[in-house]
Amino acid sequence: MDRGLDVFNTLPADDVRELLLSCCAAPGWAAAVTADRPYADRAALTAAARARIGALPWPEVVGAVAAHPRIGRPPTGTGRDAEWSRREQAAATAASATDGSGTDDAGTDGSGTDGSAADRAGAAVAADLAAANDAYEQRFGYRFLIFANGRGAAELVAAARQRLHHDPDTEQGVVRTELGDIAALRLGRLVDDIAAPAPLSSHVLDTTTGTPAAGIAVRLDAADPVDGWRTVATGHTDADGRLRDWVPGAGWAAGTYRLVFDVADRLGADAFYPEIPVVFTVRDTARHHHVPLLLSPYGYTTYRGS
Repeated sequence: MDRGLDVFNTLPADDVRELLLSCCAAPGWAAAVTADRPYADRAALTAAARARIGALPWPEVVGAVAAHPRIGRPPTGTGRDAEWSRREQAAATAASATDGSGTDDAGTDGSGTDGSAADRAGAAVAADLAAANDAYEQRFGYRFLIFANGRGAAELVAAARQRLHHDPDTEQGVVRTELGDIAALRLGRLVDDIAAPAPLSSHVLDTTTGTPAAGIAVRLDAADPVDGWRTVATGHTDADGRLRDWVPGAGWAAGTYRLVFDVADRLGADAFYPEIPVVFTVRDTARHHHVPLLLSPYGYTTYRGS
């Protein structure tokens, strides 16, 4: 059983469309791939995704291309698509990640260090890549897009220069293919991601008894700019007072969240805080977030755990 595909097939349509936009930022494509569910297997999903890109109106393709960062300049954001873009461009940016500031004072007699030579080589590759991007944009009027995963900067420069010789119709076909390759790679990653639980856990301890607080009802809300707080998961602490593997990986994204601990039954009628909300911010979705709670009838403590 492919748990990730099963989740993908059964998630609410609005959630799926939002997730798909991180694979290809074309609303028409995301809507069409969502409407085609359920998929029998990943091959069927990938085939449908490629076919839908092939059928997109060209202006929507250009919009999807514009959502990708310039080749050689991966984004600094924290969203799923930004994380994927950094991974896809890793080989290219590794070779060109330099500001050209390496010193070559010792190189005046030919005895320069390997480090300064690497700096100069990296700066040259970065300059070539920037020039290739500029030439491509001047030639076609939209950003250079290529399936960059595992490909070095020099290879990408050569590809951009070769594609400058295409006529507009031929290049549009190439762009659709590259966009489809990127979407297919990201779809596989997306299905893998939503199969796993989100990296969020908690541990509740009762300081009045010095024991774990078992059976505490906990709710996770996500801040929504339109609807305010939106509940994404509910659970109860186990016999050890812990709560883990309880939040679906689908939809886990950077943003503001609120854990709400229902402690009234645990602390009794005289408790000053019958319910404890803990608001926190997720910036790195790949990092595990542990939010413990130490409670008593008249106070509580929380902190960023590990």
